[in-house]
Amino acid sequence: MFTLLRTFSPAHFEGGSWDQGGGCNRTRPFTEDEVIDRANGVDGEYRKVQVEEIERARKEGERWGNKFEVLDITKAMLMRPDGHPGLYWGNKWMKGYNDCIHWCLPGPVDAWNELLLYMLRKQLDEHKKSPTN
Repeated sequence: MFTLLRTFSPAHFEGGSWDQGGGCNRTRPFTEDEVIDRANGVDGEYRKVQVEEIERARKEGERWGNKFEVLDITKAMLMRPDGHPGLYWGNKWMKGYNDCIHWCLPGPVDAWNELLLYMLRKQLDEHKKSPTN
């Protein structure tokens, strides 16, 4: 069995949370320095816990022939505050609400797909080389 865990996908609210008037009006990716600041906060902590848990599962799973991998998107997505729809998501029921959680714009989520395809292909290649097949 092959199990893949995607790490935490950060939101990019600034000036308040989603229910306190926060928004995401950035039009460019963060710089490396801006990402470091965010990675040392709660976003980085969520990722750390996930990676630690998947490592525990990996060690336990190996005893049973199971394989666990991490699709680590947290840092890459921390860099992309410009990838959310913000005010431009067209929700007629919640006018003025900023969507700074979902990834609806081209670019960031395309990277997830590329990473996922790479990991699945790598797993398939390893499976084909396995002497038990």
